[in-house]
Amino acid sequence: MPEIKDATFGEISKAHLKMITKKTANKDHEYIDKLIPFIGGIYMSELIRPKELNLAVPSYALNKYVLKRAMDGVTANTVNKELSLVNTIGKKAIKEYALLSRRSWENIRLLDESEITRWNFKPSRIRLHLEPEWEAELLKNLSPLLQDMVTFSIHTGQRDSIVCNLRWQWLHTDTYSDKKITYFRIPKTFMKSSRYMNEDAYVVLNDIALAQVYRHKSEDSSYVFAVKGKPISQMNCTEYKSARLSASKKYPDIMNTDVHSFKRTFITRMIDADVPYEWVQRLANHKLPEITEQYNKMSPRKRVVMHQYVQRLTRKEEA
Repeated sequence: MPEIKDATFGEISKAHLKMITKKTANKDHEYIDKLIPFIGGIYMSELIRPKELNLAVPSYALNKYVLKRAMDGVTANTVNKELSLVNTIGKKAIKEYALLSRRSWENIRLLDESEITRWNFKPSRIRLHLEPEWEAELLKNLSPLLQDMVTFSIHTGQRDSIVCNLRWQWLHTDTYSDKKITYFRIPKTFMKSSRYMNEDAYVVLNDIALAQVYRHKSEDSSYVFAVKGKPISQMNCTEYKSARLSASKKYPDIMNTDVHSFKRTFITRMIDADVPYEWVQRLANHKLPEITEQYNKMSPRKRVVMHQYVQRLTRKEEA
């Protein structure tokens, strides 16, 4: 009978952090640092999260962690992301790292609606896309480098981690008749949805995105957006947050946006421009259409289109 392998969460998370790519490293480090004090020394075979009657004084380590996060004032969605990382690490410890046996690990439960209510988690904030005037006000308060990065993100739909890690070696140009199409071919290992992808990601540039890129062509760096040859770690930095705060004096609702709103803005504007839905999905690098649909928010223009469609019924009745 084969030996059943087991390890503590601390041991497998240490191995995990050595093997992950840059696209996930920052968040994984952040979540693991929070989890370690509660479950770092617990063997994965013993790591469970059952429901408890007394949520104010939980007995199980992961429930103590959930209580702490509820008291921190974070949303249930944030906690479920942190708990999901435990499951991700557990699966990788079996399939990739060979640190666990299948019989020593089962996925832990995420928070359900009853627990969210009983723990009194605050509701998730609804994040918005950027209206054109908000975008202009935000850019006005940013340095030229961040202006270019934000504009590039809005015109390509690329996430913070991709924009910050863009390499010149990924840039290509194809010629079709009299047209030149410039694009980045990004290795799929850098993409969030890499496990679903059969090929690398192609990020085709419009004229505005291309202008932001070529503005940095003369710099001596392997990265497109860099300072002294080194890439920017993230757009979600103090400068961005200060610029958003300044813009909120004129447009208060901009505080309900974040760096991921650049992608929301891209998808919203593509849909509003009547780009076929399957192409919006592909351009956003979404595997499933329901993921794209989460970004498809109501707008005055959409209501105009909806009115045009329902008006077709009146024509039939008139006829």
